[in-house]
Amino acid sequence: MKRFLSFMMVAAIIMGLTSTALSKEFKGVINYKITYPGMEIDASMAAMMPKMATLTIKEQMSKFEINLGQMGSQIQIIDGDAKTVTTIMNMMGQKFFYVETEEDIKAELGENENVSIDIKDETKEIAGYECQKAVVTVNEGSEEMVFTIYFTEEIGSSSMNIDNPYFNEVPGAMLEFEINTGTGTMKMEAISVDKKNISDAEFEIPEGYEEKSSAEIKQMYGGGM
Repeated sequence: MKRFLSFMMVAAIIMGLTSTALSKEFKGVINYKITYPGMEIDASMAAMMPKMATLTIKEQMSKFEINLGQMGSQIQIIDGDAKTVTTIMNMMGQKFFYVETEEDIKAELGENENVSIDIKDETKEIAGYECQKAVVTVNEGSEEMVFTIYFTEEIGSSSMNIDNPYFNEVPGAMLEFEINTGTGTMKMEAISVDKKNISDAEFEIPEGYEEKSSAEIKQMYGGGM
């Protein structure tokens, strides 16, 4: 669970979004707002908490981008064909990226987590799409985390989630995502879905970023990534 939690706490929340073809070959951009209902944070911390995130999709490719305010930004590019995840980070002026394969991710995560997904007979409309509710429960030892999500199969399939074993059975794009942290709630909700042509250049690594290994990244962040 450490991999997912560390990224989420740094970025406030992330959806590891991508091994089947995306349904209807969706191309476009989903914009999300991020809120923190009931979470008690001071003004300085609030200024660093992300408020918006963007998911760009083109068939088997997806890019999730989140601005971390004063800390920088983080991008995850998922190639559903190659089954790779490229993480691009601009953290306090340090610009780097690293690439992981599906095998790398499975080896890092291990088999300790017990995940159950309960798809409910409950729907609601989000950004013009009818979304179905699901509750994902993750148990790791004595810890339990519960995620409430709403997804739509009109946009995507479970191929959007290769790097996140907690959601890899969710059969569509998640347009709402909520977790109670114990000190409050973090919620991400789609506010718009814009269908449009996407250039391949959207999924390229920007200039000026240095490639590092995942081992180097772990060393930089004390094993917390």
